[in-house]
Amino acid sequence: KMASTISGAAMASGASHASTLGSVAGSQSGPSVVIAKTDNAHSVVNILTAIHLKKDIEAYCVVDKNGFRFTVQKSNCLQANVYLKKDLFTRFECEGHHQFGLNLTLFLECLNMLGSSSGNQIALSISYAGEGHPILLQMVDGDVYSSGGIHPLEKEEPADFCWEDCKAINRVIIRSVPIKDALQELDWWGQKLQLRMVPGRPRGHQVLKMNTKGMHGACEVEFPSTCDAISEFDCSQETMQEYRFSLLQPLIKALSLADKVCIRSGQGGMLQAQLMIKDESRITTFVEFLICADAMVEEEDTQFGASAMQDD
Repeated sequence: KMASTISGAAMASGASHASTLGSVAGSQSGPSVVIAKTDNAHSVVNILTAIHLKKDIEAYCVVDKNGFRFTVQKSNCLQANVYLKKDLFTRFECEGHHQFGLNLTLFLECLNMLGSSSGNQIALSISYAGEGHPILLQMVDGDVYSSGGIHPLEKEEPADFCWEDCKAINRVIIRSVPIKDALQELDWWGQKLQLRMVPGRPRGHQVLKMNTKGMHGACEVEFPSTCDAISEFDCSQETMQEYRFSLLQPLIKALSLADKVCIRSGQGGMLQAQLMIKDESRITTFVEFLICADAMVEEEDTQFGASAMQDD
């Protein structure tokens, strides 16, 4: 087989990156404590792209016997999590519990440079020998073999959004295409989305209402629980919160990858959206977004401003 080692790839994305390729390729010594292999590299890339919120964003990665978890965060208002379960891989081995930071932009660029951007079925192998070692990537595309690596970063654990303490009040499972189309239409009209979940009278006729208004007018979209797009709707009490479209954009973009999305509203206004993404083998991967309500964001901005004034 032809061997193509990607060297100097970091230069394409900026030599200032703390994580670099090229020199780390083949530099791992000692046995691997993490080995993950899949015959479908495209699936991994597509899923991770769903939480690529901005260029050079750093992800917090946790690896254990259950698989990988990648977390990214935008201030304290938006958090996105990807769960790559071990079932997604043809081979998965992990000794112990590992956590580290990762430049997600560089990681995805590395995968694309190594060949996952081609239209062919690409096999991917990820290995890691533990702290102090790079994460090595190997890809096989027919007779072409490519390899590269990326150094982990030191990164603090992401903020705890305390979703488990929010006590979800309402829940709706809906197909992703209709909700994506509705959110894109509403985004044109205003800067904030008002989301309401209304219990049915009689029970079984709940309604998901979304509306916004701006300089051009107002727009409202309703999804009754009886519509074909909704498969489950549990609504015990009416909830209404506003969310900024600037925070909803990553969710709207990621909806194009999903089959269905489960939307939960929690006490205090926290919104949880779990996207269910299936690959060619029909294995379901979950991408989770936690989004603070506008009132929570404004409170955070006020506290930050007060803190800055005190520092001055």
